Amino acid sequence: MKIPQRLLKSGVNYSIASSFSAICSMIVGFLNMRWLGPELLGIWQSITIINSYLPIIQLGIQSGLNLELPILLGAGKKEKALEYVSTALSFAIFLSIIFSLVSVIAISIVAVNGSDEKIVWGVAVVAIMAILSCYRLHYIATYRSANAFDKLTVIYWIDSAVTLVLIYFIYKYQYFGLLIFHAVKDLFLTVLMYWFAPYRNIRPKFYMEHFKELLKRGVFMTVYNEIKGIIESLPRVILLKTGGVIQVGLFSPALVVGTFMNLIPAQIAQFLHPQMGMKYGQTKCARDMWPYFKALTIYIPLCLIPVALLGWWAIPYILEYVFPKYIDSMWPIRIMLIGFLFSTTFFSRGFMITLKAYKRVLLLQLIDFICFAGIPLLLIHFSKLGLLNSLATGLSISYFLTYFINITIVYRTIMLPKYNETQE
Repeated sequence: MKIPQRLLKSGVNYSIASSFSAICSMIVGFLNMRWLGPELLGIWQSITIINSYLPIIQLGIQSGLNLELPILLGAGKKEKALEYVSTALSFAIFLSIIFSLVSVIAISIVAVNGSDEKIVWGVAVVAIMAILSCYRLHYIATYRSANAFDKLTVIYWIDSAVTLVLIYFIYKYQYFGLLIFHAVKDLFLTVLMYWFAPYRNIRPKFYMEHFKELLKRGVFMTVYNEIKGIIESLPRVILLKTGGVIQVGLFSPALVVGTFMNLIPAQIAQFLHPQMGMKYGQTKCARDMWPYFKALTIYIPLCLIPVALLGWWAIPYILEYVFPKYIDSMWPIRIMLIGFLFSTTFFSRGFMITLKAYKRVLLLQLIDFICFAGIPLLLIHFSKLGLLNSLATGLSISYFLTYFINITIVYRTIMLPKYNETQE
């Protein structure tokens, strides 16, 4: 399948802008390590674990819209698509009210129990982020066409500039500056998402029949996102139970490196998934997705090998001269550099979710959970590598195993006759 020139141009521009935005976020991550240190960073990382569990309350409605909207638009059902958008907006407003009430209760409980003010204010900022996420997730789900991604490109350039400006607050006020950074950044990004939204003028209106359809998608997406969130939070949870907040802070650089390694695959996947959804809505031919799947899971990881080798060589010098407090993180980072080469298959799940191949997706998630929880814990308890090295080794082995399992299952799924109604 050949990508249209117009689509390719939008994809390149979007990837550049979103990648630069992500790089700015990574710069913030590195500066956090330098200015805050393991203890303060560990407090913040521990508080934000709750963000991994928010999808269970959101019911996956916006994720359902994210999947259904491009298919409906590709099939030429614009009126029905707009009704879906209106219904999802109504739910976002309702959910934000619920989050607001729960946040007031949570902050009050933490404050009354005499918790450290860092924790109290941290919980307050996380609450603000949760409320804003209701609207941001809705609006970003409506950016599906190439023209909409052109608008997203502008948003990410502006967001990058805001990020760089807000870095000053972290430098000036350290931990509390970090809280200011996240609160202001999330608010500004949400406003931008609303201002440029393709369907900004649509009023909230609840259609029960469409809500039920979104809920069907959402029930699955809730389970999917919950398992995904749990898997992503496993390193921090394991370290909190076996080591403490300082160990969480020391492992943070390895997670930042993972963000960097997956930067390009993540941006490409964000752009390709809705385009492929529209294409599938038009042709009902899933095998057209295979070339894009190969790019995400085979070609891009090969291109990342030089990056991993460069990182392996440079990390000791960077830690010694720039981040001396994190010198104990050297080998965990090096080990994870190898593991992250095999992590791009996570982005291919969207292909099967679009096809509603739910059982196979859940099978992959179950395999992921067993590997990413079981293997690190086995090494921590029975190896002599040390806590951080055992965790990093266990995670890397898990990435390697699930990489080949994922490729096999996805390929067999998208080639099934029931997902290919027409021939090329």
